[in-house]
Amino acid sequence: MQKIISSSFVHGRICNTISMMLRAQLTTLKLNKQELPKQPIPDLKKTAERYLTSVKPLLSENEYCNTKRIVEEFISESGPGPFLQSKLLERYHNTDNWMNNWWIEAAYLGYRVPLIMNSNPAVVGPPLKFCHKEDIYITAAHIIKAICDYNDMLKSGKIKQEMIKNEPLDMQQYGMILGTYRRPAPKCDQLLHTDDSKHVIIMSNNNFFKLDVIKNSCVLNESQIAGAIKDIVSRSQTKGMPIGILTGNDRETWAECYCVLKEQGNNRKIIEDIEQSMFILCLDKEMPKEIFGNRNNASVRALQSLSGYNSDLNAGNRWHDKTIQYFVSTDGFLGLEMEHSPCEGVPVAVLHDHIVKYITSKLNDVKCDKFDNFPRAECLKFETNDIIDCAIQNATCIVDSISQNVHMDCFTFNEFGSKEIKKYKTSPDSFIQIAMQVTYYKVRNEPPNHYESAGLRRFKNARTECIRSTSTESVSFAKAMSKDGCTDEKQLKEMMFTAINKHKTTATEASLGQGVDRHLFGLKMIASIESMCLPELYKDVAYIKSTYYDLTTSQVPFKTSSFMCYGPVVPEGYGCCYNPRENDILFGCSSFKSSTKPDATQFANTLKETLCRMRNLCNV
Repeated sequence: MQKIISSSFVHGRICNTISMMLRAQLTTLKLNKQELPKQPIPDLKKTAERYLTSVKPLLSENEYCNTKRIVEEFISESGPGPFLQSKLLERYHNTDNWMNNWWIEAAYLGYRVPLIMNSNPAVVGPPLKFCHKEDIYITAAHIIKAICDYNDMLKSGKIKQEMIKNEPLDMQQYGMILGTYRRPAPKCDQLLHTDDSKHVIIMSNNNFFKLDVIKNSCVLNESQIAGAIKDIVSRSQTKGMPIGILTGNDRETWAECYCVLKEQGNNRKIIEDIEQSMFILCLDKEMPKEIFGNRNNASVRALQSLSGYNSDLNAGNRWHDKTIQYFVSTDGFLGLEMEHSPCEGVPVAVLHDHIVKYITSKLNDVKCDKFDNFPRAECLKFETNDIIDCAIQNATCIVDSISQNVHMDCFTFNEFGSKEIKKYKTSPDSFIQIAMQVTYYKVRNEPPNHYESAGLRRFKNARTECIRSTSTESVSFAKAMSKDGCTDEKQLKEMMFTAINKHKTTATEASLGQGVDRHLFGLKMIASIESMCLPELYKDVAYIKSTYYDLTTSQVPFKTSSFMCYGPVVPEGYGCCYNPRENDILFGCSSFKSSTKPDATQFANTLKETLCRMRNLCNV
């Protein structure tokens, strides 16, 4: 999920380098069997050309002419561009990845707003069917065992290096999913990692428990784990103080509160146990039936995964700083929330698919009549004072307000999937992206500044690039699609494939490290390091408009019927994550209720119509 990086962050300060450690320095795991090239630095003039092409559909003619002048001055011999480029090339030669430290800090660790909705994505898994009371204990045991098995595969080197055709992909992000933690700190958080974690934290009714799941290099069997879970549930009938809700507040407030919290009683040791755990498993309360109303299960579960829904239900039964939190409840809910700083969504999706497949394969393996010989989890009791109690009340108001302001509309599009799109010899991703362009134009009567995330894992320690999906071609097609009956069908079809092919070209360039945004961001960071005045290019309306993402999208593929979701990144924007499978496409759409623009449901309904309309055009 993309953040908006303000000029005050980039130009005003650079955070402590301790908090900017590379993933490779945080974990001892070496998961790459083949060497990877460095993330390239694009040619300055090529970036200028791509930038101008990308901003043209967002600007008036006068604005574009002025931007063109500013860009030409920026890259001229007397402009700041060549000097900044030379310094950036020096950094390229002196680092494994010129971008990684800057990006983790600017987009994540230095981002001071609450993690929920603004930074942490969530995953909603397929609904589970529980027939017996004990089924939740067994399913929780399956989750823990599946993650422990996956962890063992990572540690033993059994995970194969992924490839795109003949090119290897960076696997280091996989080593950062489990055992990683984002510790709050003033101005810039710190990323911590434990390679050899042997315990998990289980949260139940706001109570914390530590369960050692690996003893003498052996994982507990599932009957033992299920027994321990059943015991935890019986010991947590009394609702605990919602300490975890503190992690949902803004990062500066939480950092201040963290310093007070850790000094009370045995709290420092408890926090260390949470930090060093493999992951957190949250046993959630059932969602009251009246909450669903006329909303589908997926939309309600998305909000449950993103925030816990509210403080009366599960928002206090969370600890948002942990990279992986899994959720399961007796009403058949399975989901997770990820803290985004150590990794992207795709490695987490691979872990999630492994877990869902494991649960499905083990449905009848553990008997639920009794659980003997189980280890008793350690109950972790935080101590508070008046300052902490007041902070909990304030955080509860903040978290509830954020959660109540988000409108989710999540659905499975069943008309067709990637298999049919490929029949038309076109890219499913580009097809869906152009459908989103048309949808946005139809509901807002203007083109979006459209962000799509492109993975850069073909490069060492690289993260993402922005695909600037909006183009003159996509806007022309969107306008034509919005004028019912005014354009010949064959002409519409031609315009559609022109827009799709343009997107595919832009996406390919971005995935090869030849995008616009990371390069311009790098040059901007160099200007800050060199104590230069901020170049005019970054103050121009084109840059401001084109980095204000009112439509934020990403494809996160799952093999299971699961999907990822997140909130919008601007007040009147939309978030839209999607999972294209062979015969269907799962979407997680979001908007803010405070927005004056059409909401996520209007966006979702229009998107369904647009996808069908575009499929029909393919058959003209």
